[in-house]
Amino acid sequence: MGFAGHATLSTAWRNIKLIEPHAPESVKKGANVELLLNTIMLEPNRWTADKKLSWPLIDLLKPVQLAGFRQLEIWQYHISNLTDEQVEAVQARMQALEMQVVAVGAYPQFHHQDSAAETFAAELQRTVEVSATLGANVFKIFPGRVASADAEDTVRELTLQRLRRLASDVGEHGMILTLETHGGTLCDNRAATDRLLEDLADVENLAICFQPYVEDDTQATIDFYDSIAHRVHHLHLQNRLSAKRQTVCLADGDWVDYRRLLPHVRDSGFDGIVCLEFTAGITPAEGETFALEDVIGHAVTDRGFVHQVWAI
Repeated sequence: MGFAGHATLSTAWRNIKLIEPHAPESVKKGANVELLLNTIMLEPNRWTADKKLSWPLIDLLKPVQLAGFRQLEIWQYHISNLTDEQVEAVQARMQALEMQVVAVGAYPQFHHQDSAAETFAAELQRTVEVSATLGANVFKIFPGRVASADAEDTVRELTLQRLRRLASDVGEHGMILTLETHGGTLCDNRAATDRLLEDLADVENLAICFQPYVEDDTQATIDFYDSIAHRVHHLHLQNRLSAKRQTVCLADGDWVDYRRLLPHVRDSGFDGIVCLEFTAGITPAEGETFALEDVIGHAVTDRGFVHQVWAI
């Protein structure tokens, strides 16, 4: 898969028109909801083993800001390997651009033991520290990397212990820990999510990042949301064409009908954060090139769609 490299980034952001961001409003009917852009959509190597960055985060901020996005959810691998000096540079650039890190998304592995556990714990701790430095107030994670059906008692107990420790750590920095409903985790279906929330019911700074499933139709997605709505603080928005699992703009997919889901979430009294996670163009077809300006443009289209639907 090809992609535009460092040399073409300046061209990409010059092609993005300045779009004034919508001012934050309440999430009531008739009002706009402030949308976070998730920086994972801007990295074509997001699903490779080494996750080698095509551009450093600091170089992505200007094009995103020009497109009217001032609030971000940062993908772990955009920050976890930064030096202290690089973190300070990102922080200064964001301040200059009047941007804010609201959330960071991480992918911890809790089931390892011995040296592997120490390696993953150190990586996670560094990500927490950088997130706190950048001012994030939400730390979103995959709740483990083992599917609920495959989690034996030992794995589950380790995961619960480490989730509690992580919640305590992020809480010391004033952050909420949100668990993403996602395949291959302990929140990979409704029953598993209910069980995990029950097991961690005493953890005060714990909430859910709700993401629809490809296996669900829209009504099943709404039913799942309703069952945990009181614990949802964080929404991830993406849509796909189910036959190919191809990411598309929110209005164009058949994974979930956001014209139904978003007003339902709004009317439920949701008052958390809403993030555009993926959009069209993030995985170019064979022989095509990743076009940063197009991806950001599609995110702008999705923002307009969400504002329109939310206000109906």
